[in-house]
Amino acid sequence: MNAYAMDDRKKLLMKLSACKFAQYELMLFLDTHPDCSEAMQALNMHRANAMRLKDEYECKYGPLSNPKANGKHWCWIDDPWPWDYGGCGCFTPAMGARNANCTGRKGACR
Repeated sequence: MNAYAMDDRKKLLMKLSACKFAQYELMLFLDTHPDCSEAMQALNMHRANAMRLKDEYECKYGPLSNPKANGKHWCWIDDPWPWDYGGCGCFTPAMGARNANCTGRKGACR
């Protein structure tokens, strides 16, 4: 995948994430202000935007969740897995450190 496509993919995910966050915040607000029509309109707008962004993302890059998979091919297996980014596979930024038994050879620590 080229750099432009990755940037577009990340941008779509960030926009979708922002819409989902706004929805959640508005739902919390509406818990304490159930009669606020402006908040309800904003919630409906963010719901529609999130649905549109999700459809756009899935059309371009594949399913975001399991129910969207077609059953013939699991699209998320095409993307690199965390251990496919180089090295032996036992170090990822999320983990923050190497496995204590790491030998440094690719695949040795799995």
